Amino acid sequence: MLNVPIQYLFIAILNGDKYHILNFFRLNIFIVTMTIWTPTLDNTRAKYKALASAIAEAIKTGSLKPGEKLPPQRRLADALNVTIGTVTRGYLEAERQGLLEARVGSGTYVKNTGKPHSGFRAPAANADAVDMMAAFAPPGPQLEMLQRAMQGLAQDHDRLARIIDYAPELGHQEHRLRFAHWLDGEPVVMAGCNFLFTQGGQHGISVSLNALCREGDAVVTDALVFPGILAAAQNRGVKVHPVEMDEQGMVPDKLAHILAYHSPKLLYLTPNHQNPTCRQMPLARREQIVALCRQHKVMILEDDVQFVARSQKPPSLQQLAPDITLYVSSFSKRFSGAMRLGFVVVPECLFDTLRLSLRASSWTGAPLPLEWFCTWFEEGEVKALDNWLAMEMQARHRLAQEYLGTFLAATDDIDSSFNLYLPLPDGWLGHEFVEKAAKAGALVRNSDEYRVGPRPPEPAIRLCLSRPANNTELVKGLAVIRRLLEEGPELREAAL
Repeated sequence: MLNVPIQYLFIAILNGDKYHILNFFRLNIFIVTMTIWTPTLDNTRAKYKALASAIAEAIKTGSLKPGEKLPPQRRLADALNVTIGTVTRGYLEAERQGLLEARVGSGTYVKNTGKPHSGFRAPAANADAVDMMAAFAPPGPQLEMLQRAMQGLAQDHDRLARIIDYAPELGHQEHRLRFAHWLDGEPVVMAGCNFLFTQGGQHGISVSLNALCREGDAVVTDALVFPGILAAAQNRGVKVHPVEMDEQGMVPDKLAHILAYHSPKLLYLTPNHQNPTCRQMPLARREQIVALCRQHKVMILEDDVQFVARSQKPPSLQQLAPDITLYVSSFSKRFSGAMRLGFVVVPECLFDTLRLSLRASSWTGAPLPLEWFCTWFEEGEVKALDNWLAMEMQARHRLAQEYLGTFLAATDDIDSSFNLYLPLPDGWLGHEFVEKAAKAGALVRNSDEYRVGPRPPEPAIRLCLSRPANNTELVKGLAVIRRLLEEGPELREAAL
């Protein structure tokens, strides 16, 4: 920026084919010199991917610095001689890699860390902040369950000797038979189907995606979705097409359009407790979705990892269409993250395909968690844990209603779930609320962290009622959220 004194300011106005020079008064002006970051794109790759790679390289070399604002998409598109859509996709790709962050109404910025991340980031918080970001099972009987199981196994030399070595590829037959008895009480149909053990729900998603999709294929998801499916798709080179949602979940008419024009291989859904919106898809909507998938010959990947009491679950998509549905679930959410035990129920015709994908990713699973789980099931402890979780979460939902009731949207009474979705009142931006909440003592998620496409969602937060260690901590966090909602957002400076 240069402060340059000049005698006169001249403005040339083009009128037809003649210039008219207007002579103005004597003054000093600031001449602002501006440049636009313009990378050289690799012509051997898709242009949006080349742009994302150029952004990554510029951050690595320091040409783009943490916190720096990127050029507006239209200006960069003009400079690169590409479409705005290409720049939008390139920015989105870099954002998914954790390099950029989009700020609603402000633009796109280089992240302060400058490093890729998992899709979630923790805002700056005070040391005593209540963590309500991750959907973990609340602490209860799990420690005693694990202690009894470990002591019992340690005292049974023969049983310990049977499982100390590598397990067969599909697991010990004894474990498969015992686990199949537990599946009889789960919302799945096993006739014409089989199951595979995985190391948690995310592993099940990745195994399924790798088995059914090739690079360049497409999958369909909700417009707001669990970032794990996006990570798996990106790793596989699979395109993701978002579908609009309403209060009942994915909109069938919008889905029909996507299925007809993009011919995806797979539809991913979390119908029992959509993550992050916490909506439950009613039976009639599920039947519509299944009918569309049959019509367009699209497989369904149903994610039922999030905890919901069995009594509050409608028939699953897998129960409605076992021949075209892969059902993924996990015991990790119900017990703890230390129990990396998941499973996939698949149509028999796809069993070998999934088996090969599983073999490529892990070869075989660990028999110890399976032995403990089967013991807990047979001794009634799994059912007791589920009952305890349902009652505990119902009590926590009552606290949430007490503190946040006037701000909560209408729900469908899924009061056993771990999460709560809170649309923000007018005036709030999601990232602003999250940052203020962190400084005030409560860590929550911004709905924007779950979006698939470039269009930002309505401002909202997801908070996990299950994460605080006890009700005292939960109330502390809820009180912070309520106070911020009551105070409202700070007045922003007018934009001229």
